[in-house]
Amino acid sequence: MIKRGVLLAVLVAIALQAATARHKRPRYIFVFPDGYLGWVQIVFNDPAAAPLPMKDGGYVIDIPESGLTRTTDIRVEDFKSQDEFYYHSSPTAGTQELRKVPNENVLPGVSHGGFDVMDTGGRGKGSSWFVFVGPPSIRAKVPLADWDKEVEAWRKVHGNVRVAAPDLYPSPGRMQGKGPTD
Repeated sequence: MIKRGVLLAVLVAIALQAATARHKRPRYIFVFPDGYLGWVQIVFNDPAAAPLPMKDGGYVIDIPESGLTRTTDIRVEDFKSQDEFYYHSSPTAGTQELRKVPNENVLPGVSHGGFDVMDTGGRGKGSSWFVFVGPPSIRAKVPLADWDKEVEAWRKVHGNVRVAAPDLYPSPGRMQGKGPTD
């Protein structure tokens, strides 16, 4: 018969392992409405929101038309993992399927050309990650759509100093006139 202390230690170890596994970031799986182009804002660490669901070892971030989604989870950066980006396809046979977002519509790297801030721009508790989704021709016309370029340009002028997030955050949501039928 297993002693109570040993059983308790095993149960605590299993619980701790499950809790720490939840906070490792294998990758994020973004799921956008069909043909979505525009800014997204993911608000992390919102105590009133739900945790991100997991699928195939990744955290699923379901982006609504508004471009704003919330979670109790804390954003964790992992330079080794590869995030995934999908569109919900328009259902023709009653079931939705996922379709890969074209690679050129999302910048590579941990931030995907976006930035994170320790506030939500007046949208409640938490911290925010802003990411722009769209082809290079549109991205080039949208201010802040490639934050990495903004930082690079700043450092050419001001040297290798920390660059603050912009004072005015982008508005999340699908760009007008940029949908799957446009």
